[in-house]
Amino acid sequence: MKKNTVVPQLMSAEESMAWLDSKGFSYKLCDVPIPIMTGRVNCGAPLSIDDEMIEGYYYLPKSAVGLHPQVELCAQGESMIDADIHDGDLLRLELGAWPHDGDIVVAEIDGEYTAKVYFTDEDGRHWLCPMNKRFQPILLTESMNVRVSGVVRTIVKQVVRRSYGECQSIVKRMQEQRQQQDSLQERVRKAVADGSHLFWAASAWAVVYGVVRDCHGYEGSVIDFERKAIALDLPPTFDHCCSVGKVQRTISNHPYMRLHIDKWKENGASVREIVLMDFLRNNI
Repeated sequence: MKKNTVVPQLMSAEESMAWLDSKGFSYKLCDVPIPIMTGRVNCGAPLSIDDEMIEGYYYLPKSAVGLHPQVELCAQGESMIDADIHDGDLLRLELGAWPHDGDIVVAEIDGEYTAKVYFTDEDGRHWLCPMNKRFQPILLTESMNVRVSGVVRTIVKQVVRRSYGECQSIVKRMQEQRQQQDSLQERVRKAVADGSHLFWAASAWAVVYGVVRDCHGYEGSVIDFERKAIALDLPPTFDHCCSVGKVQRTISNHPYMRLHIDKWKENGASVREIVLMDFLRNNI
């Protein structure tokens, strides 16, 4: 049976800011326009740019804008992937800022633009270095006409809309996992009820935890297991129900319970723990 669902409502900008204020979030209003240029700056071999028309604007808070004007350029190529700059990323460029060694710059070399790391070696030679071993650094010589346009201050990643199939598979995987968990929980409930005569105290639930952890791939926390155990619909005659913290304390007092259950016996587990463990292994 399908559960009822609702379409989420969209907050207005004013409602969103009021909500952020009510939750105590710190935020800054992005109201300073940053031009986005149509040209693509090359992260490979230098690339000619025929035109630098502004195609749009990106807005930032005033506090994020430095002393120099800023623009954004679209990266192209693979020479800077080790600096986490990939094809299609936006490079926020501070125009006119003087670069220091290690800064990522956008430079013009003989009329062609490229994005590289600026570096001065011990001999005073200036380089533009790629961040990809497949590309060679560029030594800046007197025969080149080299100008630095500015320093890259921020890399803006493009957010890709996920496909319907990808989202559907995520939901389906969650539903399958939930069904498996529900099935395991029911098998645990039945095995505990059938083996109630083997329980001697609430601490015996540590044995149940060990079995579901090591035999059924349970990856939840001990606290999560305790909550699930407490929620089990066990017969009224069952005298040793689980309680919050009981399993954790039992494991803390019996270090061998941190090991795989196959090693419990040789590390000091009691006879009654081994008997309950074997019963649960055969019945869950």
